[in-house]
Amino acid sequence: MNTAIWQIVLIDGLFLFLVVGIGLWFRVWLAREKERLDGCLELLEAQHARLERVSGRLQTVCRVLELTGQQEVPGVAAKLEESKPMTPSSIVQQEESFKQAWNMLIEGVEPGEVVRRLDIGTAEVELMSRMLHYRRQG
Repeated sequence: MNTAIWQIVLIDGLFLFLVVGIGLWFRVWLAREKERLDGCLELLEAQHARLERVSGRLQTVCRVLELTGQQEVPGVAAKLEESKPMTPSSIVQQEESFKQAWNMLIEGVEPGEVVRRLDIGTAEVELMSRMLHYRRQG
């Protein structure tokens, strides 16, 4: 009987050690997961702040464009009336120009040079250049 009691005590002790070991492992795992998630949260907060700044800039530009659109500028109405709707072939040509511009920017050609070579808008090329810049950073 004495041996049976010692066996029960030993088994209970081993079980307690096992439970404590699993508990400690779980605690360490939770701490590591918390650190990882905190790091991800910091990155998301930084990206959110950048997006807020970009959003603010875009809203400012939209307001400026709305104000300038409300003011009558000589010749703008005439240019708008003269502009023709884009045909499917001109859309394809424009898409091809944008693809060429994107490839040129990837090769390192300056945006001003891309505008001159392909005869497309400066704003579009600048936007593509910024997108490429942010893509390389991220």
